[in-house]
Amino acid sequence: MLNEIFKKDKSKRFIFMFVLASAGFALALAAGNSVLFSGGCCIILGVIGFFAPQFMEKRRKKKELRMYEIDMADYLIGVTLLLSSGLTLGDSLRRALNGADIRKPLYRDIARLFDGIDAGKYGSLVDAFETFASECGSPSVSTLTAVIVQNYKKGSGEIAELFYELSMSARNSRKYLCMKLADEASTLLLIPSTMVLIALVTLLLTPAVMTLMEI
Repeated sequence: MLNEIFKKDKSKRFIFMFVLASAGFALALAAGNSVLFSGGCCIILGVIGFFAPQFMEKRRKKKELRMYEIDMADYLIGVTLLLSSGLTLGDSLRRALNGADIRKPLYRDIARLFDGIDAGKYGSLVDAFETFASECGSPSVSTLTAVIVQNYKKGSGEIAELFYELSMSARNSRKYLCMKLADEASTLLLIPSTMVLIALVTLLLTPAVMTLMEI
């Protein structure tokens, strides 16, 4: 959220950096530290204040891309069912949002896309999805857009079957991503275990080291 504010007015980033650095300097001095130490705190907090919004935005974007990949399979299955019932591609893409959780990034952004089409922001459905794919940078959205462009430019008599295959591919991608996230979570769990082990070893060895030093 901070990064969204800073995008609108870049000067606010420098103001935030200055305020954070000044607060660090003042608090360090108030705690009775030297001017040199306080200056170091000022510099460190200033750097953190400058780069923190960018770091937060990258983490948010990475999380959204993962959510795109996770939710794409369910969305495509809904589109496939609607296509099989005889609806057009545009209507199927729109109606597949019915009942979906709009708070999720994929459904939220596609809903905004159709709002933009209704408002005349885009010339056509193809233009809207091409803009969406270029802005979000999601591989699954790019693949979906390529299929939509192919259908509108060349036509396809088997569009429902094509979307079914696309949904199966998205399900496999989601399965692989979930396995990857599970492996990452297992790796992260090793960090606190390692820290506890180091603390225990230090606690056990400290008396022995102090005894040796006394000798």
